[in-house]
Amino acid sequence: MNNIKYSYMDHWEIITPQGLSKPNVRRSYMERYLKQIAALGFQGLDMFAFSIPMYARMFGGSFKDFEKYLQDIGMEKVSGLFNCYIGEHPSERFHDPATHDALLGNFRMFCEMAKGTGVETMIFMPAVSYCYAMPITDDKIHHMADFCNKAGKMLMEDYGIHLSCHHEFWSGLREKWAIDKFYEWTDPKYVFFFCDTAQHVISGVDPVALYNQLADRTWGFHLKDTRNTDDTYYRIPPDTELMVPDVPRWFYEAGSGKGLVDFPALYRAIKKNNYSGWISVEHDKADIEGKSFADCTAVSKWYIENVLDPILKEEK
Repeated sequence: MNNIKYSYMDHWEIITPQGLSKPNVRRSYMERYLKQIAALGFQGLDMFAFSIPMYARMFGGSFKDFEKYLQDIGMEKVSGLFNCYIGEHPSERFHDPATHDALLGNFRMFCEMAKGTGVETMIFMPAVSYCYAMPITDDKIHHMADFCNKAGKMLMEDYGIHLSCHHEFWSGLREKWAIDKFYEWTDPKYVFFFCDTAQHVISGVDPVALYNQLADRTWGFHLKDTRNTDDTYYRIPPDTELMVPDVPRWFYEAGSGKGLVDFPALYRAIKKNNYSGWISVEHDKADIEGKSFADCTAVSKWYIENVLDPILKEEK
Protein backbone atom coordinates (compact mmCIF):
# COMPACT_ATOMS: atom_id res chain seq x y z
CA MET A 1 0.00 0.00 0.00
CA ASN A 2 1.83 3.04 -1.30
CA ASN A 3 -0.67 5.34 0.41
CA ILE A 4 1.08 4.95 3.79
CA LYS A 5 3.96 7.27 4.73
CA TYR A 6 6.03 7.18 7.90
CA SER A 7 6.92 10.06 10.16
CA TYR A 8 8.91 10.24 13.36
CA MET A 9 7.64 11.94 16.52
CA ASP A 10 10.27 14.38 17.76
CA HIS A 11 11.58 12.62 20.89
CA TRP A 12 15.35 12.11 20.99
CA GLU A 13 18.26 12.38 23.39
CA ILE A 14 21.97 11.94 22.77
CA ILE A 15 25.19 11.59 24.74
CA THR A 16 27.25 14.78 24.51
CA PRO A 17 30.40 16.06 26.26
CA GLN A 18 27.99 17.75 28.68
CA GLY A 19 26.09 14.53 29.35
CA LEU A 20 22.68 13.38 28.18
CA SER A 21 21.03 16.14 26.16
CA LYS A 22 18.27 16.87 23.72
CA PRO A 23 19.69 17.58 20.26
CA ASN A 24 17.91 20.92 20.00
CA VAL A 25 20.61 22.68 22.04
CA ARG A 26 23.01 22.80 19.08
CA ARG A 27 22.56 22.71 15.31
CA SER A 28 25.26 20.05 14.82
CA TYR A 29 23.38 17.76 17.24
CA MET A 30 20.11 18.41 15.41
CA GLU A 31 21.69 17.63 12.04
CA ARG A 32 23.07 14.32 13.32
CA TYR A 33 19.70 13.34 14.76
CA LEU A 34 17.67 14.31 11.70
CA LYS A 35 20.07 12.56 9.33
CA GLN A 36 19.68 9.37 11.36
CA ILE A 37 15.90 9.33 11.01
CA ALA A 38 16.18 10.29 7.33
CA ALA A 39 18.58 7.37 6.77
CA LEU A 40 15.99 5.01 8.26
CA GLY A 41 13.50 6.11 5.62
CA PHE A 42 11.22 8.44 7.56
CA GLN A 43 9.55 10.91 5.22
CA GLY A 44 7.98 13.23 7.78
CA LEU A 45 8.63 14.71 11.20
CA ASP A 46 5.97 15.27 13.83
CA MET A 47 7.18 17.92 16.27
CA PHE A 48 5.94 19.98 19.18
CA ALA A 49 4.32 23.22 18.08
CA PHE A 50 6.26 25.18 20.70
CA SER A 51 9.52 24.14 18.99
CA ILE A 52 8.73 26.07 15.79
CA PRO A 53 10.58 29.29 16.78
CA MET A 54 13.62 27.35 18.04
CA TYR A 55 13.98 25.26 14.87
CA ALA A 56 13.29 28.25 12.66
CA ARG A 57 16.11 30.26 14.26
CA MET A 58 18.50 27.31 14.19
CA PHE A 59 18.00 26.57 10.49
CA GLY A 60 17.99 29.95 8.82
CA GLY A 61 15.36 32.13 10.42
CA SER A 62 12.03 30.77 9.24
CA PHE A 63 10.06 27.55 9.54
CA LYS A 64 10.24 27.24 5.76
CA ASP A 65 14.04 27.14 6.11
CA PHE A 66 13.71 24.22 8.51
CA GLU A 67 11.42 22.41 6.08
CA LYS A 68 13.96 23.06 3.30
CA TYR A 69 16.69 21.46 5.43
CA LEU A 70 14.55 18.34 5.89
CA GLN A 71 14.08 18.16 2.13
CA ASP A 72 17.81 18.59 1.55
CA ILE A 73 18.52 15.45 3.62
CA GLY A 74 15.84 13.39 1.87
CA MET A 75 12.74 13.91 3.97
CA GLU A 76 9.51 15.51 2.81
CA LYS A 77 8.37 17.91 5.51
CA VAL A 78 7.04 18.48 8.99
CA SER A 79 3.84 16.49 8.69
CA GLY A 80 2.29 17.26 12.06
CA LEU A 81 2.48 19.64 15.01
CA PHE A 82 1.82 18.28 18.50
CA ASN A 83 0.04 20.77 20.76
CA CYS A 84 -0.91 19.96 24.35
CA TYR A 85 -1.63 21.71 27.63
CA ILE A 86 -1.13 19.97 30.97
CA GLY A 87 -3.55 22.23 32.81
CA GLU A 88 -1.63 23.34 35.89
CA HIS A 89 -2.89 26.87 35.25
CA PRO A 90 -6.65 27.39 35.05
CA SER A 91 -6.27 29.40 31.84
CA GLU A 92 -5.26 26.21 29.99
CA ARG A 93 -8.31 24.05 30.77
CA PHE A 94 -10.54 23.35 27.78
CA HIS A 95 -13.39 22.13 29.97
CA ASP A 96 -13.82 25.78 31.05
CA PRO A 97 -15.41 27.81 28.23
CA ALA A 98 -13.89 31.01 29.65
CA THR A 99 -10.49 29.82 28.36
CA HIS A 100 -11.55 29.15 24.77
CA ASP A 101 -10.91 32.50 23.08
CA ALA A 102 -7.35 32.86 24.40
CA LEU A 103 -6.49 29.25 23.59
CA LEU A 104 -7.86 29.62 20.06
CA GLY A 105 -5.46 32.54 19.74
CA ASN A 106 -2.58 30.22 20.67
CA PHE A 107 -3.66 27.76 17.98
CA ARG A 108 -3.77 30.55 15.40
CA MET A 109 -0.29 31.72 16.43
CA PHE A 110 1.21 28.27 15.76
CA CYS A 111 -0.61 27.98 12.43
CA GLU A 112 0.65 31.38 11.34
CA MET A 113 4.21 30.25 12.14
CA ALA A 114 3.72 27.16 9.96
CA LYS A 115 1.97 28.97 7.12
CA GLY A 116 3.27 28.09 3.68
CA THR A 117 4.76 24.76 4.76
CA GLY A 118 3.41 21.24 4.35
CA VAL A 119 2.00 20.72 7.84
CA GLU A 120 -1.13 18.58 7.50
CA THR A 121 -2.35 18.09 11.04
CA MET A 122 -2.26 19.50 14.54
CA ILE A 123 -2.15 16.58 16.95
CA PHE A 124 -3.94 17.81 20.02
CA MET A 125 -4.73 16.58 23.53
CA PRO A 126 -8.32 17.81 24.01
CA ALA A 127 -8.31 17.20 27.77
CA VAL A 128 -5.72 18.33 30.29
CA SER A 129 -4.27 16.03 32.96
CA TYR A 130 -6.91 14.06 34.83
CA CYS A 131 -5.96 15.61 38.15
CA TYR A 132 -6.81 19.09 36.79
CA ALA A 133 -10.03 18.02 35.05
CA MET A 134 -11.63 15.65 37.57
CA PRO A 135 -14.39 14.82 37.99
CA ILE A 136 -15.15 14.17 34.33
CA THR A 137 -18.76 15.09 33.62
CA ASP A 138 -20.95 15.41 30.54
CA ASP A 139 -20.82 19.20 30.86
CA LYS A 140 -17.02 19.20 30.81
CA ILE A 141 -16.89 16.85 27.82
CA HIS A 142 -19.36 19.14 26.02
CA HIS A 143 -17.06 22.12 26.66
CA MET A 144 -14.02 20.19 25.38
CA ALA A 145 -15.98 19.16 22.30
CA ASP A 146 -17.16 22.73 21.73
CA PHE A 147 -13.59 24.02 21.84
CA CYS A 148 -12.44 21.38 19.37
CA ASN A 149 -15.30 22.17 17.00
CA LYS A 150 -14.25 25.82 16.97
CA ALA A 151 -10.53 25.06 16.71
CA GLY A 152 -11.00 22.41 14.03
CA LYS A 153 -13.15 24.70 11.91
CA MET A 154 -10.60 27.52 12.16
CA LEU A 155 -7.63 25.25 11.35
CA MET A 156 -9.33 23.64 8.37
CA GLU A 157 -10.91 26.73 6.83
CA ASP A 158 -8.07 29.20 7.44
CA TYR A 159 -5.00 26.95 7.12
CA GLY A 160 -6.00 23.62 5.58
CA ILE A 161 -4.77 21.82 8.71
CA HIS A 162 -6.66 18.93 10.33
CA LEU A 163 -7.25 18.91 14.08
CA SER A 164 -6.61 15.32 15.23
CA CYS A 165 -7.28 14.42 18.86
CA HIS A 166 -4.88 12.29 20.87
CA HIS A 167 -5.80 10.72 24.22
CA GLU A 168 -3.15 10.15 26.90
CA PHE A 169 -3.79 7.60 29.64
CA TRP A 170 -3.32 10.34 32.26
CA SER A 171 -5.70 12.83 30.65
CA GLY A 172 -9.30 13.67 31.32
CA LEU A 173 -10.49 11.84 28.20
CA ARG A 174 -9.03 8.38 28.82
CA GLU A 175 -11.96 6.00 29.30
CA LYS A 176 -14.05 4.57 26.49
CA TRP A 177 -17.34 6.10 27.63
CA ALA A 178 -15.82 9.60 27.72
CA ILE A 179 -14.08 9.19 24.37
CA ASP A 180 -17.33 7.98 22.81
CA LYS A 181 -19.24 11.02 24.04
CA PHE A 182 -16.49 13.38 22.88
CA TYR A 183 -16.63 12.12 19.29
CA GLU A 184 -20.42 12.02 19.36
CA TRP A 185 -20.43 15.73 20.28
CA THR A 186 -17.73 16.87 17.82
CA ASP A 187 -18.18 17.63 14.14
CA PRO A 188 -16.63 14.92 11.92
CA LYS A 189 -15.88 17.54 9.26
CA TYR A 190 -13.50 19.36 11.60
CA VAL A 191 -12.47 17.06 14.46
CA PHE A 192 -10.46 13.91 13.76
CA PHE A 193 -9.05 11.00 15.75
CA PHE A 194 -5.35 10.29 16.29
CA CYS A 195 -4.69 6.77 17.59
CA ASP A 196 -1.85 6.32 20.08
CA THR A 197 -1.61 2.57 20.48
CA ALA A 198 0.13 2.43 23.87
CA GLN A 199 -1.80 5.23 25.54
CA HIS A 200 -5.13 3.50 24.86
CA VAL A 201 -3.92 0.10 26.03
CA ILE A 202 -2.67 1.57 29.30
CA SER A 203 -6.15 3.08 29.83
CA GLY A 204 -7.83 -0.28 29.23
CA VAL A 205 -9.13 0.72 25.79
CA ASP A 206 -8.58 -1.53 22.77
CA PRO A 207 -6.88 0.72 20.16
CA VAL A 208 -7.77 -1.60 17.27
CA ALA A 209 -11.48 -1.61 18.15
CA LEU A 210 -11.44 2.14 18.70
CA TYR A 211 -9.71 2.72 15.36
CA ASN A 212 -12.27 0.51 13.59
CA GLN A 213 -15.03 2.53 15.24
CA LEU A 214 -13.49 5.86 14.19
CA ALA A 215 -11.78 4.80 10.95
CA ASP A 216 -13.60 7.44 8.90
CA ARG A 217 -12.27 10.13 11.25
CA THR A 218 -8.73 8.83 11.78
CA TRP A 219 -5.92 11.18 10.77
CA GLY A 220 -2.84 9.41 12.11
CA PHE A 221 -1.23 6.95 14.50
CA HIS A 222 1.52 6.90 17.09
CA LEU A 223 3.02 3.42 17.03
CA LYS A 224 4.46 2.46 20.39
CA ASP A 225 4.11 -0.43 22.80
CA THR A 226 3.53 -0.82 26.54
CA ARG A 227 3.86 -3.59 29.09
CA ASN A 228 1.51 -2.09 31.68
CA THR A 229 -2.07 -1.04 32.19
CA ASP A 230 -3.18 1.52 34.76
CA ASP A 231 -6.34 2.23 36.72
CA THR A 232 -4.69 4.12 39.60
CA TYR A 233 -1.60 6.14 38.74
CA TYR A 234 -3.21 8.33 36.06
CA ARG A 235 -4.36 10.67 38.84
CA ILE A 236 -0.82 11.58 40.00
CA PRO A 237 0.40 15.13 39.31
CA PRO A 238 2.39 16.59 37.70
CA ASP A 239 3.87 13.86 35.44
CA THR A 240 2.41 10.37 35.73
CA GLU A 241 4.72 9.11 32.99
CA LEU A 242 7.80 9.75 35.17
CA MET A 243 6.73 9.71 38.81
CA VAL A 244 5.16 6.28 39.31
CA PRO A 245 7.42 4.28 41.67
CA ASP A 246 7.01 0.76 40.25
CA VAL A 247 6.70 1.45 36.48
CA PRO A 248 10.12 2.72 35.37
CA ARG A 249 9.18 2.83 31.72
CA TRP A 250 5.65 3.10 30.31
CA PHE A 251 6.51 3.02 26.61
CA TYR A 252 8.49 0.64 24.43
CA GLU A 253 9.32 0.61 20.76
CA ALA A 254 7.13 -1.42 18.42
CA GLY A 255 8.84 -4.75 17.84
CA SER A 256 10.59 -4.90 21.20
CA GLY A 257 8.57 -7.94 22.27
CA LYS A 258 6.60 -8.68 25.47
CA GLY A 259 4.26 -5.77 24.81
CA LEU A 260 0.47 -5.57 25.03
CA VAL A 261 -0.27 -3.84 21.71
CA ASP A 262 -1.41 -6.16 18.91
CA PHE A 263 0.31 -4.41 16.00
CA PRO A 264 -0.50 -7.09 13.39
CA ALA A 265 -4.21 -6.77 14.25
CA LEU A 266 -3.93 -3.00 13.90
CA TYR A 267 -2.33 -3.33 10.47
CA ARG A 268 -5.01 -5.75 9.34
CA ALA A 269 -7.56 -3.12 10.38
CA ILE A 270 -5.59 -0.41 8.54
CA LYS A 271 -5.69 -2.59 5.44
CA LYS A 272 -9.40 -3.38 5.83
CA ASN A 273 -10.29 0.30 6.22
CA ASN A 274 -8.03 1.44 3.35
CA TYR A 275 -6.29 3.97 5.56
CA SER A 276 -4.29 6.52 3.61
CA GLY A 277 -1.91 8.91 5.34
CA TRP A 278 0.83 9.18 7.92
CA ILE A 279 1.83 6.67 10.57
CA SER A 280 4.26 8.04 13.14
CA VAL A 281 6.79 6.08 15.16
CA GLU A 282 6.97 7.30 18.75
CA HIS A 283 8.82 6.04 21.81
CA ASP A 284 9.09 8.89 24.27
CA LYS A 285 11.44 8.36 27.23
CA ALA A 286 13.29 5.58 25.40
CA ASP A 287 16.53 6.39 27.22
CA ILE A 288 15.22 4.77 30.43
CA GLU A 289 16.82 1.42 31.40
CA GLY A 290 19.98 2.11 29.42
CA LYS A 291 18.30 2.17 26.01
CA SER A 292 18.98 4.73 23.28
CA PHE A 293 16.63 6.54 20.95
CA ALA A 294 18.76 5.56 17.95
CA ASP A 295 18.52 1.85 18.76
CA CYS A 296 14.79 1.99 19.56
CA THR A 297 14.02 3.85 16.35
CA ALA A 298 15.95 1.35 14.26
CA VAL A 299 14.16 -1.57 15.95
CA SER A 300 10.77 0.01 15.25
CA LYS A 301 11.56 0.68 11.60
CA TRP A 302 12.89 -2.85 11.08
CA TYR A 303 9.71 -4.27 12.63
CA ILE A 304 7.54 -2.08 10.41
CA GLU A 305 9.36 -3.00 7.22
CA ASN A 306 9.71 -6.73 7.91
CA VAL A 307 6.57 -7.61 9.88
CA LEU A 308 3.89 -4.93 9.53
CA ASP A 309 4.24 -3.57 6.00
CA PRO A 310 4.00 -7.10 4.50
CA ILE A 311 0.52 -7.38 6.08
CA LEU A 312 -0.58 -4.41 3.96
CA LYS A 313 0.62 -6.19 0.82
CA GLU A 314 -1.17 -9.49 1.46
CA GLU A 315 -3.92 -10.46 -0.92
CA LYS A 316 -7.38 -9.84 0.45
